[in-house]
Amino acid sequence: MPVDSGLVAQIDYTSRDFTGYRDALLQYASQILPEWTSRSPADFGVVMVELFSYLGDIISFYQDRIQDEAFLATATQRSSVIAIAQQLGYQPHPAIPATGQVAFSPTPGLVSPVTLEAGTQVITSYIPSLDRPVTYELAAPVTVPAYVTPVPQVIGLAVEGVTQGERSLVLYPSTSSGPATTVRVEDIGVSDGTKTQVFTLAQSPVLLDTVRVILDDGTGGTEWTRVPDFLLVRDSDQVFTAETDDQGVTRITLGDGTNGVIPATGIKITSAYRTGGGSYGNIPQGSIVDLADGLPGVVVSGSTPMTGGADEEPIDQIRANAPRHYRAQGRAVSPQDYADLALAVEGVADARAVVRSSSAVTIYVIGPNGVLPSEGQRDAVAQYVQERALAGVVVNVINGSLIPVSVGSSAYPTLISVLPRYRRDTVTLAVQQAIQQVFRPPETSFGARISLSHLYRAIQDVPGVDWAVIQMMARTDLPQSGTADVVFRESEIPVTGSIVVTASGGV
Repeated sequence: MPVDSGLVAQIDYTSRDFTGYRDALLQYASQILPEWTSRSPADFGVVMVELFSYLGDIISFYQDRIQDEAFLATATQRSSVIAIAQQLGYQPHPAIPATGQVAFSPTPGLVSPVTLEAGTQVITSYIPSLDRPVTYELAAPVTVPAYVTPVPQVIGLAVEGVTQGERSLVLYPSTSSGPATTVRVEDIGVSDGTKTQVFTLAQSPVLLDTVRVILDDGTGGTEWTRVPDFLLVRDSDQVFTAETDDQGVTRITLGDGTNGVIPATGIKITSAYRTGGGSYGNIPQGSIVDLADGLPGVVVSGSTPMTGGADEEPIDQIRANAPRHYRAQGRAVSPQDYADLALAVEGVADARAVVRSSSAVTIYVIGPNGVLPSEGQRDAVAQYVQERALAGVVVNVINGSLIPVSVGSSAYPTLISVLPRYRRDTVTLAVQQAIQQVFRPPETSFGARISLSHLYRAIQDVPGVDWAVIQMMARTDLPQSGTADVVFRESEIPVTGSIVVTASGGV
């Protein structure tokens, strides 16, 4: 039977909201039901059309969201961004704990040496912004000698964070001749013998690189190995993966019998791990003041600045770094390759490689939120990149320099005029935040050039700004005058200095 071409709907596939669906349905209804002419909101047919349009609008919204989450540039959910980055071979950095050295001294009553075991906790004073002190743990045992004069000091390496677990478990040695060790564990479940079992860790935030999974058969524990994924795992490998979701919950996943062993039914699954990490652990010299559990005869006599702590890698930084890391393809040939490879090391948010001879490459690195990487992190970068460098090339790693830039001063403030009906103080705060954003990654990098036009554009984009005049913009290590573009060396990154804004107009 021939189709009446006059009844074929002309569909506008770009109209995907409530109004578009409603108009299209009513237009189609007028073709197939010409006798129905009522368009009253109370008409039952119109009600049905609007209900279908409402559902269509919601479905279109979810379709757009699903599409956006499939691409690195448009994804908004952290889990989506991390999944795409991992497909590119880039592992986003979790929160990193601060480290430093703590000095211990004996008191006059100590007559014999005392050993502080690894994991002994030391703390700062109460910090109001955190509503608690910050806790650090010794990374290795430290022996405090008996009291003599002059009073001796011993130094121990301390790492921010807390070891979790409610009981101790004897760990089988890896070899028949090796000693057995004791580890503190948390019971996370019992194997039911099924494929791909998932267990949740009770505490957070978890330091992923400290997570260990130990199977307890009742007489002791056998440790399994953590892997990034099960792609290249054999059916006989005792392995697991650990991932933290958007809510900060960390889950342990075991194998399916084809990729990774399935634990025997009834065996206890335990985990040893530490919680902590974050920029809050970066504290000044002398901030650690006491042992968490007092020990007679031993006191904390000093501490170095605690450095290297960083929050988890922000989404914008992942978007910028994942393609760079993928571009290097695991080998360093060009200077850009050396810098891109450095991004794979935890604690490195940005890097710039400089070649001054055919046999040496210098990599300048910076951590998340402008934190300077610790010596251990720099050594890790050097080792990681050196293994992938050209033969005969020596890799050196140096911290980048943070150079503050002042935008306005008391003598030469940045002037803005606020439009009527806008609150002056609200617009002023928004302008200050817009200026700060110009100096935040990934907007800035090593060797950046901060142009006056860029700042003007950021200020003018703030709702309520009528006009603006920047009277001074300069590096803080140069005379505080003039408004020329600010240029930085290859080892320098611009950061926010003083921002002085004076507003007029508005409410």
